[in-house]
Amino acid sequence: MNIILLEKIKKLGDIGDEVKVKSGYARNFLVPNKKALYATSENKKYFEEKKTEIKSQNDKLIKDAKEKLKTLSGQEVTLIRAASDSGQLFGSVSTKDIVNSLAEKNISILKNEIDLNKSIKNLTYENVTINLHPEVSCEIILNVARSSEEASTQKKLGKAVTSNSENEDNKTDTSEELSVQDEIKTDEKLEKINQEVHLLNENDKSIETEASTEKSKTLDSDTDSK
Repeated sequence: MNIILLEKIKKLGDIGDEVKVKSGYARNFLVPNKKALYATSENKKYFEEKKTEIKSQNDKLIKDAKEKLKTLSGQEVTLIRAASDSGQLFGSVSTKDIVNSLAEKNISILKNEIDLNKSIKNLTYENVTINLHPEVSCEIILNVARSSEEASTQKKLGKAVTSNSENEDNKTDTSEELSVQDEIKTDEKLEKINQEVHLLNENDKSIETEASTEKSKTLDSDTDSK
């Protein structure tokens, strides 16, 4: 099905472009949301007549979105939720929760402006994209934790905190500690071997000296006998 775009749509085209899309996508989303018109002869004529007005309205929407961007960009949405030791939430976090949290800061956005195609079911610290306009977007931080203290920790670490991740950190620390201990033991063994080798060398020298002395005495004795 051919349509005429009324706004720029990613991977489709710009305002005024006539593109081909699946009929369901056009009928259920693009046309009802006033993002496109069916590419009929009447609509083509209508667009040409209203093109300047449509583009002017789009420019205003971009300007408004950029103004909102100044307040929204970099915002952190912190949500405190009950969760298991493994970090799995007893419930989930949706776009509605993000909208409500931002509303408490007097920042108004729509659920469909949040680029989140899944429900959050685990503790998380991640970036979420907000599409204020097809040409204007920004990122906010979503911090889902079990307490305010944990949220602060996640912010410092830049990642979610769970008992599993703590265990992994402990395993790493223990592994590093064991590695150091092994190195120390190896050094001690090498030192002991070196000492033993040194003693053997000293014994060999002593034996050689004694043998040489005995040989000299024998030679002297033979000389005296003659």
